[in-house]
Amino acid sequence: MFHIEDVLQLKDGEKVSFIVRRHPITLAPGLILALVLIVLPFFLMFPMFSWGVFGLVLFVVSVVIGISVAIRTLLVWDSDVLILTNIRLIDVDQKGIFTRLVTEALLDKIQDVSWSKVGIIESIFRIGTVKVQTAGTAALIEARKVSRPETLHRMINDLKQDVQPASSGKAPDQGEKVKSICKMLEGYSFEELQRIETILKARERAAVTDAFLAQGAEEREKEEVTKKKVDDLPDEFIEKEVSDEKTTEDEV
Repeated sequence: MFHIEDVLQLKDGEKVSFIVRRHPITLAPGLILALVLIVLPFFLMFPMFSWGVFGLVLFVVSVVIGISVAIRTLLVWDSDVLILTNIRLIDVDQKGIFTRLVTEALLDKIQDVSWSKVGIIESIFRIGTVKVQTAGTAALIEARKVSRPETLHRMINDLKQDVQPASSGKAPDQGEKVKSICKMLEGYSFEELQRIETILKARERAAVTDAFLAQGAEEREKEEVTKKKVDDLPDEFIEKEVSDEKTTEDEV
């Protein structure tokens, strides 16, 4: 089984955002071949056993090869991944059980991200290829036969936009962030958009209520401070103020 620690040592502040594998339909050829190699000898068991030792050896070899093909297919599929973190992109290209090629690219070095679907099979099962081109002489990263390539394309661009302001030392562009959110919302259904609108309106009402309560609390606090200051005044000062007010009234 695939363990992320075998190919990736996380840096300070780095966290894994997504792990992408090929579509499960890509398992079909290897598993079908393995199924044939395992099941067919049982249908031909009596004729093969009639061949003596040769038939028995052929039966065992066919079953063992079938199991080996199934295990290899599952292990290669499980280990062939594209890892997205908040800092970089890691492509693990598993060629076989003992052959692995790892390509890494920093998100702020990505220049272009594209995706494509070729043929009726990829259109029906909604699978495709995502290509990532980076600056410099780094190799082209390809994620082949992945599910919903347009979604993976959007996720990579979103992570790229998130890391660029931090790496350049500039404040994030609010307009770009709004455009990014709008693109994400285009993939939601009408009912999901209604739920999002309800949540935003509820938060807006809660913010207005909190502001009103905070203003009332501030006014009460000011009144309490004023009252406390009056209570702290000496009695002689208060009596003098009252006496002065009576004198003024008598003169009038």
